[in-house]
Amino acid sequence: MSGRITSQILRLVSNLILTRLLMPEMFGVMAIVTVFMMGISMFSDVGLQKNIVQSKRAEEKLYIDTAWTIQIIRGFIIFGIAIIVSFFLHYLGQNSTVLTGSVYADHQLPFLLAMVSITAIISGFNSINLLILNRRLIIGRAVMIDLISQICGLIFTVLAAWYWREIWTLVLGSIISATIKMLLSHHGSLGEKNQIKWDKASVSEIINFGKWIFLSSILGFLLAQGDRILLGFWISPEMLGIYTIAFFLATAFKGILQQIISSVFYPILSEIVRDNPSQLKHVYYRIRAKIDLLVMIIAGFMASGGEFIINFLYDDRYSEAGWMLQVLSVSIVFLGYSLAGVCLMARGDAKSNMILTLVATMFLYISVPFAYFYYGLYGAIIAIALNYIVDIPSTFYMMRKIHLLDIKKEFRMLPFLFIAYGIGEYAQSLFM
Repeated sequence: MSGRITSQILRLVSNLILTRLLMPEMFGVMAIVTVFMMGISMFSDVGLQKNIVQSKRAEEKLYIDTAWTIQIIRGFIIFGIAIIVSFFLHYLGQNSTVLTGSVYADHQLPFLLAMVSITAIISGFNSINLLILNRRLIIGRAVMIDLISQICGLIFTVLAAWYWREIWTLVLGSIISATIKMLLSHHGSLGEKNQIKWDKASVSEIINFGKWIFLSSILGFLLAQGDRILLGFWISPEMLGIYTIAFFLATAFKGILQQIISSVFYPILSEIVRDNPSQLKHVYYRIRAKIDLLVMIIAGFMASGGEFIINFLYDDRYSEAGWMLQVLSVSIVFLGYSLAGVCLMARGDAKSNMILTLVATMFLYISVPFAYFYYGLYGAIIAIALNYIVDIPSTFYMMRKIHLLDIKKEFRMLPFLFIAYGIGEYAQSLFM
């Protein structure tokens, strides 16, 4: 928790500095670059991290080395696809087939994407020992590596932006960060050195487990990045940059919890499934109670004080991010329900998790265009915020089918949302 909070604070501080050094449209263009890179990464995901945590063979040296070899190959595949996409975007821009004024029409976008894709090759060489630490719940070392690499990348980005007010500083910072993380991951204290190996049995197990992860990752990308994918066609780079600021603040706490769910709660639940499955329901709802309480309080304060937060942190150019932040706060209310998918994954049921993601993805790509064309940007952002509610019935059905649902415990923390909202409104009235 300390590591993730520190990471988000560093991002916020650098964000506050960079928004004063760089133009808003630069953040809009980089948001699309990030979307493309995450998309290509997800479309080649074979679930190595989840497999290492869940598999009974993940402590075998041959299995680990085979996984590292697959990871390296995947890094080069991501790089190659990104280069092809860059050429395609450049061709579209040259032939004026992209909507004029949209983010996709920016002439720097293809070159930025090609440069950022280098990070895929670098990250492909990250030691698998990082994933082994996650499996063993030795979180401290992995967190320190993440923080050190992030700090180095952010320091370089801020200093470079101070002297060179160009979007390329953001790209170079990401390359520096990825390189430092890769080098630190091979430190001898983390475990044995990885080697290039290819074991057919290990490959078969990884691919067989990863086929549903592959589909879930694609859908997860389309769901998590769908807002920026769609808005990029309709709004200017400047407005997308403002939205990106609101989205960052709305999801900062959400990102902390999702990282903890992935790196801590998923290994815990996987271990319980392996060693003491009768306790799964009890532990699941103990974790949910803690997550739901935090989420409701944060969402309530954010919904009441979105405009105050933006006006306090940013200059007048980002004032419209205030109402966006208030609306987007709804999206984190039901974050705890995503733990159900993690619970299913811990049981080895990647298919059910994929179905849950499919439901939410379909709703997003149907509701957001409809809302935008009839109600404008405000309607689209409301649809984005409400998207995280639609898969709750499906979640309840999946959990009930495996006898893990306790409906009384699902909404017990909801009153804290309204209490926090009321306190936030009252606190603001004291400063008005």
